[in-house]
Amino acid sequence: LTNFSGDQHAWPLYLTIGNIRKDIRRTPKKRAWILVGLIPCPPKGAKNTDEAWHSAVGTVLSPLRNLDITGPGLKWDCADGFQRQCYPLLAAWVGDYPEQVMVAQVSYGSCPMCEIPKGAPMGHSTFRPLDNSRDQHIYSELLEDNNIDALHTLGVHPIRNQFWQYPLCNVYRLWQPDELHQLLLGLVKDLLHWLLKYLKARNLKDQFDNRFTSVPRYPGLQHFSKPFDSLKSGTWQGKEIRGMIRTLAVNCAPILDCSKDDGKTAAENASDEMVMGAVRALCEFSLLVSQQNHSDLSLIALDSALKRC
Repeated sequence: LTNFSGDQHAWPLYLTIGNIRKDIRRTPKKRAWILVGLIPCPPKGAKNTDEAWHSAVGTVLSPLRNLDITGPGLKWDCADGFQRQCYPLLAAWVGDYPEQVMVAQVSYGSCPMCEIPKGAPMGHSTFRPLDNSRDQHIYSELLEDNNIDALHTLGVHPIRNQFWQYPLCNVYRLWQPDELHQLLLGLVKDLLHWLLKYLKARNLKDQFDNRFTSVPRYPGLQHFSKPFDSLKSGTWQGKEIRGMIRTLAVNCAPILDCSKDDGKTAAENASDEMVMGAVRALCEFSLLVSQQNHSDLSLIALDSALKRC
């Protein structure tokens, strides 16, 4: 949000094009993004805020919605001095989870990309057993048939999403990978909560906390003086999670080592091995994702780590 004098707030809407290199696009001084609108923020307690936001964004982006993809397109001046026929399409949307929920018009807690309910194991939905991905055409048909219960079951608001009208645009496929919110503050943070519950059930948490807070100070490594669960949840942000993930596997390996004969049962050895495998795989995946450039070899390593998670 952009704050003005007094209590005035606005929601800035920026636009860029897809053929700009990411290292240029993410550098503010390159000015690869342009401000196309400032959407006023409604006061607290206001009703129908999502519909008002969609209406405002629809007004700003109406030239994209009204584009005839079968027509001649638009003539744009390019940087090399030539004019080219272009077809501007809405191809991606960068935003955090609350904004994704509002754009996709799904209930909070639902996935904006698939129909798997929150907290449910990976599986198939009741309505579409062969594919869990969201389909705006099916939702449009359910809305025309006034099948409100089915839409609520799928976590979709029973209103017509204005992004369905944009040519060649799938509102449920607009989202770009977000390392901070989806990986570090999502999967990795949830992994640590799950890991601490497992270690506590195995009476190993004290050993882990001692190792976690005993990592020596060294350039490139972050030192933590307190255990993870002794701090408030909001204290752990992207910087802290990145520092923690570098030493997490090393801290867990001696505790979950299955090669030592320390009186553990076969079931405990098997569960420790599975947990350590998941921790190592997600640590490898997180560290590989943070690279600025990728090759075929790194992509193969990413795919291998993801399959082992």
